[in-house]
Amino acid sequence: MRHPRPRPKLLHEKLFAIREFLKFTQTDMANKLEAKISAYFGRECQIHPGQISNYENAKREPNVFVLIAYIHLAQLHLESVADDDVTIEEFRKRLGKEFDHVTSTNTT
Repeated sequence: MRHPRPRPKLLHEKLFAIREFLKFTQTDMANKLEAKISAYFGRECQIHPGQISNYENAKREPNVFVLIAYIHLAQLHLESVADDDVTIEEFRKRLGKEFDHVTSTNTT
């Protein structure tokens, strides 16, 4: 029997906090994520508003491309989203302040 992989327990709350911070509806969030994935990765991705609800209600987890798009929109580091040691209160303080993905350059 396989053991389930470890999952961040606060991820769904943090994804909701991101959408709330951005003042997006679930439809807005789906559209912005699609656009970010297309621009950043050059891939087409369809995200339905119902998927946003599933992420925020801990019914599903976003794939890595969607998670990175969330992170870019919220100007965060991955650790802030994935690390359960970062409380929701601390997370809300970090929103929009950790990293500006638009002006950063890739140094690799």
